[in-house]
Order: sequence, then structure tokens, then C-alpha cells
Amino acid sequence: MSMQTGVSRRGFMGGLSGAGAIFAAGGVGASTGIDLGRERMRFGVLADIHIATRAQQPYFERTLRKFDEWKVDGVVACGDLADYAMELELQLLADTWFKVFPDGRGSDGRPVANLMHYGDHDMQDDRYINFKDAVKEWPDEKIRRDSVMFTHDRKASWERCFKEPWSPIAVKEVKGYTFVLSHFTRGEPGNAVGNNVPGLKEAMAALKLDPKKPVFYSQHRIPRNTACGPLVWGQDDGSVTKILSGYPNAVAFCGHCHMGGAYEKSIWQGAFTCVQVPSLRYCVTMQGRENGYSLKDRPRVVPANPSKCMGSIGSGECHQGLLCIVHDNAMVIRRWEFTHDKPVGPDWVVPISSFALPPHKRPFAFANREKVVGVAEFSARAKVTVGKPVKGKKRDKSEHMMTPVSFPPAVPTKDGFRANDYEVSLELRHGEVERVLLQKRVYSPMYHRGTEMDVKPVTCMFAADEIPAGWELRFTVRPVNAFGRKGNPISSDWRKFS
Repeated sequence: MSMQTGVSRRGFMGGLSGAGAIFAAGGVGASTGIDLGRERMRFGVLADIHIATRAQQPYFERTLRKFDEWKVDGVVACGDLADYAMELELQLLADTWFKVFPDGRGSDGRPVANLMHYGDHDMQDDRYINFKDAVKEWPDEKIRRDSVMFTHDRKASWERCFKEPWSPIAVKEVKGYTFVLSHFTRGEPGNAVGNNVPGLKEAMAALKLDPKKPVFYSQHRIPRNTACGPLVWGQDDGSVTKILSGYPNAVAFCGHCHMGGAYEKSIWQGAFTCVQVPSLRYCVTMQGRENGYSLKDRPRVVPANPSKCMGSIGSGECHQGLLCIVHDNAMVIRRWEFTHDKPVGPDWVVPISSFALPPHKRPFAFANREKVVGVAEFSARAKVTVGKPVKGKKRDKSEHMMTPVSFPPAVPTKDGFRANDYEVSLELRHGEVERVLLQKRVYSPMYHRGTEMDVKPVTCMFAADEIPAGWELRFTVRPVNAFGRKGNPISSDWRKFS
């Protein structure tokens, strides 16, 4: 096949003729009716592992052993392998890798490809080396400083740890499929802070692509305006999106933003396919929710954030990742929470034939997903409970009396879709007029856990100064999916607050 700078959709469709690919609109979950065809390859996908000290090795080892149990042919990791940018940390990660996959082989002797690459935390200067965890693990400051990979030799660090050659853009073949791995770099002309990938256009142009197969790409930051939408934190400058748009069979994986795997917008299709990979260290949420944890939602970024009446939901145990199984006719992407060994949502089934469609007709384009991702509903027995006021603190640490409003989580749809979050409205009745005084959004406390574990009550707190005295009031709750569709409401009884 001749070298090419892209794959035309006409050429791609021609390459698929006779493949027998079938796909149902939506392509979401096992009930889509897709004839998957023969399995060709499977690989694990991780992001933001953030090995800082030996304390992080156990969850990384547990994850690799799960991948070995799943008999993966390789493991992608979308950067931030280390936390404090030191080779000392990268060596801990490499030691764990070779402990589970000695000589790059699984427990049954099959080859397991190292498809990992650097992220921004791997390529920082010495700003992190005096964090207390690093000092406790390696007390000698000179040893820590001399271990910083960016200011010394990132190439030599990689080659010492992983016993393989390093280049800024690595191209590897696994069972006949091409992986393009973009190490996070910065400091080059036009790439001062690492928001683009020098040389990617030329590297992609040099590939001899088979139009019948996906080509897999991985980088740390999110290609702009793709997975998780335009409001997510952690996007690059958009140049990679333009480059990959010339490759309709490109499937990109990215990290950096730590978005939890339950978020249904984490997969996107446009001119290519992009998947945001959840963090193996800790997961975050989209901004704006009362108990969310978003890097855009911190007090130093959003001045109004201290007014929130709740702390963020726990994320320290939500070690998540993906399994991608490639068949002749479709890719199946499994979302997994490794702490409790549970799925966090239904599998995403991406038809290979969808790569030949115009961007707006692809099943995982947001406009199409919005039509097929259902909304979880409350059970017939679900009730809203308004508790007695308790002492609490807003995020600015100021003390207030707080009224807890609690309700059971919504029941997932028949296809396994959970509520993304909940809308909680404080409503006032004045004669025959009812109106909303205040509206909040809140996550389930088990949002980052496996679907079947999401059974604990959900609570939204309201401060005393948010609830006017002497009026008839009630609280109404609706489940909301990731695309903003709302389920049927449940409400508390009308009552007056003193």
C-alpha cells in the first residue's frame, strides 16, 4: 500500500466491502445487534497512574494482573506515569511492569507490548521534588534533583527503566495493528508548554495504513473539542484534532483530566474517534456540582466555589481503566473500576464500519448519543427525605446550619445507563403559583464505583440562608444523564421552615 497523509472515507468504505459489518444506530452496549466478528486483539488502557512512591505500586500491580487475567496483548498508558517527574518513580513503575510481565510476556507466555508514554507530570522541572511524600521516600535532595527526567535526559531515563529505545513519537505494531504513541514533550519551538505534538503530521503521513483497520493513537492531553466536550479541563491547542481529522479510522486515547469512566461523554466521534481514559490514581468530575471535584472547580479557579455546601465525593479509591477488544467488525471498550473489580457502565461498542460515515452520522457523535443514551429513573417507592438541620461547613470552611435532602439513587436503564448526576430544586408555592427558588446539581457518593455498588442514598445540602422562612417549600429531584436529559421527578411534601 502506498504511503498516505490520510484515508478518504470512500477508500475506507471500499476497504470494508465484503467485511459483513453490521451496526445498529447508537452502537451502545451488547444489545446493539452488531455482528462482532472474530476477535483480533485486546489491550488495556490506563492514564494518569501517578506513581509517587512505593505506596502506589500495589494498585498498579493489581491492575496489571487483571490485564494479564484478561490476556491482553498490550497496555496503553496515556502519560503521567510518575507523579513528581523523577526517574526514581518511573523505575518503581517499570519494576512493577516487569514483575507482572517479565521480559514483556504474560503468565501464559504471550507477548505483552509496552504502549506507555510520558505525560506532563513526567516532564516537569524540579517543582515537585520537595513534596513531603517524595522527601520521605528519598531524603537526599541531590538524589531527587538529579533524578528529574526533564532537566536531565528523558531518553536515557526511559531506556534505563524499560530496556527499549525511546523517541518522542513511537510507532509500534501489535498483532497487525498500528499504535502511534506521543510522549509529552515541551520546550521545542512553538511548543513551550506541551500543548501540541511536533512531528505528528509527518509521522502520520509516513504510515502505511490499512484502511480496513483502526489506527490507534495515544497522547496525554485531550485533543481539543473531542472527548468530554468543549468545557472539560485539560485540552491541547487543537492542532492534533486537525491532524487526526485526516484519518477517519484513527482511534485516539488521552488522559490528563482524570475524568471518571462513568461519564458517557468520555467517548466521542467526529472526523475520528477519541476516548478519554479515566485515571488509575484518582478520578474527577465535571464542574458545577455541589459535591463535585473538578480541577476547574477549585476555589482558586472559581471564586464562587466556596459557597458550595458540600465537600467533594471521595475519589482516592477509584482506580479505573479500560479494556479494548478489537474484532473484525467492532471494538468493544469495557470500563472498569479495579478496586472492587466492577464495571462502571455498559460496554461501548464501536462499529468499524462507522469510520466510513460522515462525522455527524457516526453513532458516538454527541448528537446521536444524546438520542440513545437513556435516563435512569427512580423506583416507584423512592421518596425525598428532608432531614433536621445539622452543623456543617461550606467549602470556605465557614460554619452554617445545613438541611440535608436525601433520596435513593435512580435505577439504571435496561441498557445499564446510570444517572450521571441529580438536579435538586428548592421550590416555593404562593397561592396557585409554584416557582423554583434555587437549583443545585449533585453526584451520587458512589459515582466513581461500580454500577452495582451505586445503592447508597444521595444527599444534597442546603444552608439555612438558602431556605426562606415562613413560605410553603418543597424539594424536587430529577435524575440527569450526561447529555442533560432528565428523568421523572420525585418531591418532598410541601412544608414551612422556621
